[in-house]
Amino acid sequence: MDFYKDTGTEPIGTEVRTHFSTEINGELAGKKVVLMGWTHILRDKGRIKFLILRDERGTVQVTIPQKKVPAEVFKISETLKPETAVAVTGTVVATNQVESGAEIIPEKIRIINTAERLPIDVVEGKTDIDLDTRLNYRILDLRKPSTHAVFRIQYNLVRFARAYLESNDFIEIHTPKLVAEATEGGANLFEVKYFDRKAYLAQSPQFYKQLMLLAGFGRVYEIAPVFRAEKHNTRRHINEYTSFDFEMAWISGVEDVMAMEERMLHHSFKMTKKHAAAELEVLGVDFDVPKVPFKRIKYEKAIELVNEAGKDLSITDDLDPECERILGEVFPEKYGTDMVFITHYPLELRPAYTMPSMTDEGMTESFDLTYKGMEITTGGQRIHLYDLLVERFRAKCFNPDDFSFYLDPFKYGAPPHGGLGLGVERMTMQLLGIENIREATLLPRDRDRLTP
Repeated sequence: MDFYKDTGTEPIGTEVRTHFSTEINGELAGKKVVLMGWTHILRDKGRIKFLILRDERGTVQVTIPQKKVPAEVFKISETLKPETAVAVTGTVVATNQVESGAEIIPEKIRIINTAERLPIDVVEGKTDIDLDTRLNYRILDLRKPSTHAVFRIQYNLVRFARAYLESNDFIEIHTPKLVAEATEGGANLFEVKYFDRKAYLAQSPQFYKQLMLLAGFGRVYEIAPVFRAEKHNTRRHINEYTSFDFEMAWISGVEDVMAMEERMLHHSFKMTKKHAAAELEVLGVDFDVPKVPFKRIKYEKAIELVNEAGKDLSITDDLDPECERILGEVFPEKYGTDMVFITHYPLELRPAYTMPSMTDEGMTESFDLTYKGMEITTGGQRIHLYDLLVERFRAKCFNPDDFSFYLDPFKYGAPPHGGLGLGVERMTMQLLGIENIREATLLPRDRDRLTP
């Protein structure tokens, strides 16, 4: 067709990709391979040209010496532009000039699709682009190897945490994201028109994951978006984030929940360090797998520690980000760890469904997990006794009649249970030392950004 002749593209070809870039090494010397990807870097040395081909796994060098390749291949190489989609057929040649120990000498280069002039660079270190501009062109920004690596690491963190739960009899559920009432109260709800009535985007799957235990599922988890209509504009807040929730029945106390999470995260971190080693190397990150059990301190002690550092808080004051930062500095010095459970929060600071403490008056059987100076998890034991649950809802100034769909099932033999919600993006940013949560979010949503 004239269109393809005019543009120099061949979108349909007979080749079938045989290898990814990261599979090319000296052991394949002499073997013919087919690779597909983008022209990441082009170096023109006159009679020899170098193409760094990038695919979803990494990069490989394609060396194009004029005397060793067909004339058509050399001619095509002179027309290539950054981010052109190509298929390369060639022979693997061992060499000490590249880190992988091998390069490709092409016998055919097919242009699959051309690229216009890029609005941002996707080559590491080529230019310094501000975050807002990068997010405006997020799809191109994600092609950048270091950005791409963040989300492959995040994928591994989640998949191994998921695998651990499933090996411990948890099943995945999918709860509604359109709800009639707030899960945790407050005004931080996105209101939507639901036919002829009001509805809200879910702040949390809390009520529904608890109800699934009352329905007899035993142990459940969900990995899904949640929505908070908070008008923050900080490095640690976004308005839609991924919450990794689990809930477990027949517990003997909140310690069962903390023990499950610490074992889950230990497994996830250990396996991610192994299976995402290449991506961690791209980012220059080497992290310590947290040892179990994690350190536990009571909320009262946390208040004491931040006050020793210059704050002036009472036991009913909440720990703000500055307090978490202080604790992030204190914990490694004092306890030799940056992964710490803070337990027994005051009743005033916890939702109505949180079990009051059996031993610490005015406190709750609840916890936050802090990692490198940031809260990444909130959890606890839930109230399973109907009368106590209604009493606590009234104490929080909620009308129990508005929550009958949630409260009524507790009349019929609810098991003791507990669980947590873990922020996937926060865990990722803390693990990798990322300064802004938007960089650990695939397509961020905040008060100023609704696209792309």
